[in-house]
Amino acid sequence: KESVDEGDEATRGLDITAIGRAINAALGAEGEDSIGYQIAVLHSIEVTTPGASNEISGDVMFEAYKGFGVIVETVDAKTGKRKKVEGKLVDRDEKVTTLNVKGRFRKIKNYTVESVKLPKAKKEKGVR
Repeated sequence: KESVDEGDEATRGLDITAIGRAINAALGAEGEDSIGYQIAVLHSIEVTTPGASNEISGDVMFEAYKGFGVIVETVDAKTGKRKKVEGKLVDRDEKVTTLNVKGRFRKIKNYTVESVKLPKAKKEKGVR
């Protein structure tokens, strides 16, 4: 496993896609009977963003995640009481964030919203 930190001076500006293609081309250069080709068939290159936040922010992200399950954390301005509301993101405008909670639309005033996050990924049966 190899890790590349985009914030590192030595790796800034690297094209991860081009690197992956170059590795695959090098492994498959000698044909289907080569060891390199067999390695390429049995292994994969995975590109992920280390430390990526699960918090949704900005108009582009809210538009992209419409229909996805989210957790909205709110704070009551008067009492300071915190609540979490889970549902599917329907819409967001300047005033309210709208969720579908068990088939009912729920509008939450944005000034009470502390964060909107994606839930943790669920593992499928049989996956380790």
